[in-house]
Amino acid sequence: MNKTLLTVAQVFAIISGIFFIFPLGMFIFPLILAFFNFKAASVFDKAKRGEATKEQVTNYSIYLIFTSLVGGICGLVAASSTNGDVPVVGSLEQRLKDLDNLFDRGIISREEYEARRKVIIDSI
Repeated sequence: MNKTLLTVAQVFAIISGIFFIFPLGMFIFPLILAFFNFKAASVFDKAKRGEATKEQVTNYSIYLIFTSLVGGICGLVAASSTNGDVPVVGSLEQRLKDLDNLFDRGIISREEYEARRKVIIDSI
């Protein structure tokens, strides 16, 4: 996922959430919308650290399309990007076990195993 687009989506989610709080703060519906905008911003922040899945980012981005169009679009583009700015969700141990499993089943070669293992270890 693209960290820059996640940051842009996060900023737009926060700004639109603030707009829902102040002008119409006496009604419950705008407060609910503001809550979900702030929740979306939180999910985008977690995604930047590799703690949220692409599905979570996609779901909150779809919601944001209805409250902050630019934020929603940026979130969707970030979720669908494959540039690898954000690490894969999962513990180091789990990622290494998954890699071992792929090698043991013969899905990847020894060279590919070593290269991927080095990437995982270097991500620490």
